[in-house]
Amino acid sequence: MIIKYVLPLSLLSASFMASANLRWFDIELIFFERPTDSELKEDLSAEDFPAINYTNSKDIIAEAYQELQNVKYKECMGIEVNNENGDQIDGFDQPAISSNDVIEAFETSSQINNDDELDNLAQLECQRYSNVAELDALPVTPDALTFEHTDYIYLLSKEQLELNETVSRLKRRGLTPLLHTGWRQPESNIRNATPMYLYGGKNLSAVINKSENEQSLEQMLNEYTQFGQSDAIDLNGVPQSSDIDAFPSDIVNNVEPFENTPSPLLTEQTWQLQGKFKVFIRRNYLNIEADFDLNELVEQTVDNINFTDGDNGLALQQLTETVLKTERFSQFRRVISSEIHYFDHPKLGIIMQIRRYNH
Repeated sequence: MIIKYVLPLSLLSASFMASANLRWFDIELIFFERPTDSELKEDLSAEDFPAINYTNSKDIIAEAYQELQNVKYKECMGIEVNNENGDQIDGFDQPAISSNDVIEAFETSSQINNDDELDNLAQLECQRYSNVAELDALPVTPDALTFEHTDYIYLLSKEQLELNETVSRLKRRGLTPLLHTGWRQPESNIRNATPMYLYGGKNLSAVINKSENEQSLEQMLNEYTQFGQSDAIDLNGVPQSSDIDAFPSDIVNNVEPFENTPSPLLTEQTWQLQGKFKVFIRRNYLNIEADFDLNELVEQTVDNINFTDGDNGLALQQLTETVLKTERFSQFRRVISSEIHYFDHPKLGIIMQIRRYNH
């Protein structure tokens, strides 16, 4: 009977020792834009590559941002906040909001009738920018709380990053840093390692004016509906079949049926820089696997069939539309801890250092 219980206890002890001996690393990255080479002939477009697969990726920036916003919200509401050691957290330049502050902030809005409405307004004021997706641009170094534990993977705070002088040198050389961040993670093989979903720069989803886009869709719908009305209604200038036949077939056949759906840029978050970065152990060596897209919005001219009230009924019109241009960066490489590595790309530069975390 004694042996029956000794074996599970020994296995539990071995498992605990393995976890305690697990190595942890700090990974620090700097992404920056490189000047465009006018003589570059190579096509770097991501159209020839499959879309980046973010399955099982960890949005570590959003998690850290939300943790920080939760602390700021509690401080704003006057709620005591404690850190992992039970000590009270302070240092945020955001004092608890007062009734006078709320009334002053909303004095141009509807009259506040009771304390419940005042509390609701205070909560709304304290909940501003509670989601990273609402930002027009991400700070070069995303904010994070400072932790010193090995319970789970987490983003490093500004104080824990060590390549700040490198960022300053890049700026002095006229280069534009897009993202400077880092995280703490345990060692893992390629199968079990967690890819980090990283992004930075401008939130291109927020650049497009949604109201103007919806107005454009409404105008298209009106034109489409008018064109589809029956022959019993007097439609001066509406093209007959002969008018359509007179148009080049490749243009008419390529006209897609109207669908009242928003642009994909309005339904998905698209950042100036976004991708995934994975660090893992392979044959006893550190390795990295990275896939990133560098995005920008560009204007391009397209041909469009316009239904007019003129004699011909059909007119070929050129329109300017905003499209997303994407260039891909991919890297699979063995690296050495403590050394500073540089990954080159005609449009993007990446500086990386992996440090052993002593805990």
